[in-house]
Formats: sequence, C-alpha cells, structure tokens
Amino acid sequence: MQKVLFLFGELNDDDIDWLITAGQVARIPPTTSLVTENQPLENLYILLEGSVSVSICTLDRIREIAVLTSGEIFGELSFMDNDLPTASIETLEECLILSIPRPKISLRLQQDIGFSARFYRAIATFLAHRLRNTVSTLGQDKDFVFNQSFSADELPNSAIENFELASTRFDWLLRRVKSQTTVEQAP
Repeated sequence: MQKVLFLFGELNDDDIDWLITAGQVARIPPTTSLVTENQPLENLYILLEGSVSVSICTLDRIREIAVLTSGEIFGELSFMDNDLPTASIETLEECLILSIPRPKISLRLQQDIGFSARFYRAIATFLAHRLRNTVSTLGQDKDFVFNQSFSADELPNSAIENFELASTRFDWLLRRVKSQTTVEQAP
C-alpha cells in the first residue's frame, strides 16, 4: 500500500480534483534531482509513474535508504514541520509526477477547514503507521532499510476501510492526468 492511498482514502473527490488543477504534471527524465537534503522544498510530490531513489549523506558516503514507486507521496515531512528535507530524492527512470506548490496547499488548508481536517488526518495516519513500522523493524535488531510500502494486513483499520475507494481515486487521477494533451517536460 502506498502513501497516496492513505491520502486518497481520506480526501474526497473535490479535494483530489483540486490537487490536479492546483498542481503541475511533468515527465521527469532519469537522474533528475527532485529533492536535495537540507535544501528548501517548495512542492509536495505525488509519483504517478516511475521510481525514485531516496538517499541520505552519511559521514563517508551517500546511502540509499528507499526506492519509491508509483503511488508514493514525498515532501510531506518538510511540509508538515516546515523544516528542511532530511533526504535527497532522484529519479531512477522517467517519471510522471504531480507537484503541488506549498503556497497553494497552505492557502487551501487555511481556507477550507474540511480539506484541512482530511489532509492532516491522512498525513498523521500515514506517519503514525510509518513510526510503528520503524520501531518494530528496529526492535528486530537488524539493519534498518526503510520500507515504504505495506501489505493490506499491516494497515490500520481506518486505511483498510478506504483501500478500495482510495485505489479507485488514484486510478482516476492517473487516467485524468494522462488524458491531458499537454504534459510538461522537466527542464
């Protein structure tokens, strides 16, 4: 289960339609840096197709900690705490990405209390699940490798209830953005 399913399970159809119109869809070539560790982040990203590498700089090397695939959201941590990203993200292949500018989301959160409640609940539910997964993994005394995806039996009940609806909404979003005649190419 991808992060987007947490989000799309909480948001309604009008919210998702707003994300599409507020954001920008672009095809991004391989090896493009989308997020740089400790650098300001201006967008929230939804990875519609493709895969990206998440890495961190350690004292002696750059270490890949995750590979994200279609249906992942990234940039949510920096959005939530208004801090700099703790990891870098680079495309591994050509990707189709929906990026929503931070100022647009912030304004919508201030103006629409329903959207705000749904958006924050989705992010909080996902982050709580991620923390539980991390604690469980660390408790098993093995090398930590960040696992982004989940199986249905690992989900909280609230996410399971909305799984089918969220999957349908993501498929709808993907069909809609692909049917647009102009998908911008990244520089």
